[in-house]
Amino acid sequence: MTEPAVKGRCPSLMTPMESGDGLLVRVKPRAATLTAVQAEAVAAAAGRFGNGMIEPTNRGHLQVRGLTDSTVDGFAEAIAGIGLAAAGPQAEAVRNVLADPLGPDDPAAQFDSHALAHRLSAVLETDPAFHDLPDKFGLLVDAGVALPLAGRTADIMVRADGEGLFIALAGGDCRLSLPESGLEEAVRRLLAAFLAWRKGQGSAAASPAPKRMRAMAAACGARAVFDAAGLNGARAVESVPEPAADRPPAGFVAVAGAAQGCFAAAAPFGSMEAGDLAELADLSRRFADGTIRVTPWKSLILWGVLPANAAAVGAAVSDIGLVAAADDVRSRIVACAGRPRCAGGHADTRADAAYLTAAGLPGTGLLHLSGCAKGCAHPAPAGATLVAGPGGYGLVRNGRAGDAPERTGLTPEAVARILAAAKPAGREPPARETVRTGAGWG
Repeated sequence: MTEPAVKGRCPSLMTPMESGDGLLVRVKPRAATLTAVQAEAVAAAAGRFGNGMIEPTNRGHLQVRGLTDSTVDGFAEAIAGIGLAAAGPQAEAVRNVLADPLGPDDPAAQFDSHALAHRLSAVLETDPAFHDLPDKFGLLVDAGVALPLAGRTADIMVRADGEGLFIALAGGDCRLSLPESGLEEAVRRLLAAFLAWRKGQGSAAASPAPKRMRAMAAACGARAVFDAAGLNGARAVESVPEPAADRPPAGFVAVAGAAQGCFAAAAPFGSMEAGDLAELADLSRRFADGTIRVTPWKSLILWGVLPANAAAVGAAVSDIGLVAAADDVRSRIVACAGRPRCAGGHADTRADAAYLTAAGLPGTGLLHLSGCAKGCAHPAPAGATLVAGPGGYGLVRNGRAGDAPERTGLTPEAVARILAAAKPAGREPPARETVRTGAGWG
């Protein structure tokens, strides 16, 4: 049984959120992976119980829209029936583990990120001590080399570099190197330390208890957080890395050291129809390994595609209506749900994105359309960000939705003229590793 719909928090399968087009929930693939059977079942349930619209999210989840009070339980039961749910609402709400898409299929990976992601997800699901974590709290496990989670952050991050494996904290200025065998226990200790600190903060202040690790790191210092968890030896880093926040291009991606590659199919403007997901599942059976990898870049990846089949897969993905090539203008546009799908949106961002696509976007780099200043669809900087307000769009260049706009009150037609006159630009500026972690978990 799902819990009553809520506002202002992260929805999950059993805690729906009210929106402009009904209730929305999120399906959370474990270790970024859906089998073809699971993908088809999600698609069928989204069409039967919702309005058939599915949105890949920044967390690597699938957001399903248009559910109602009378259908939301049926959807949850269908998803639980294919093994994509925890046993109860609290366990499901905190099961937030983002993993790189390829996991052990990446020949250059230093550890099996998918195996660790499965173990950490099981910890969050089965240990009642962690069910008190805030629903926005999340973990990240990244061993990717071909498709790393560059520029993505979470409250607790497990990564690899040339020196080995390490754990870092959101907002922290140090990291702890560990052998692979010690990662799971270290994460457990950090979770327990955060919950103990959060409980003390909540009882000592009238304001709500902090919800993110960044708050603890800011208040205590990252080294003190590791010490509180009984994890000594954290090493300070002189400067926080700034990996580029580039999204893999749509289309075929060769993987070094592998005879096969992967194909990235992007959801145009961040949204797809349920039938699109079902057709991708069929393509994966025919041309790939029979799975679909869900990414935080609004795209779905088929792994195991032979270079000789790349053109056929691309043609099929294009026929479905998804973005299949890097030179597709839609690959440079990110849009939130917008009005009327989102009650907080001030404009129909998806319709305006389609208009701007038809108008052409020379020299804009990445274009982000946000229905409000929250910037849920793309928390990182973009070459141009359009922020809808009651009086029209505000234009932010090389910044985020919450930044001060250089122009306001713009219509889509005015935006098209301004962007058409823009000087050629490169790809979007990289997102700093120090970006607030809440932004990366919409």
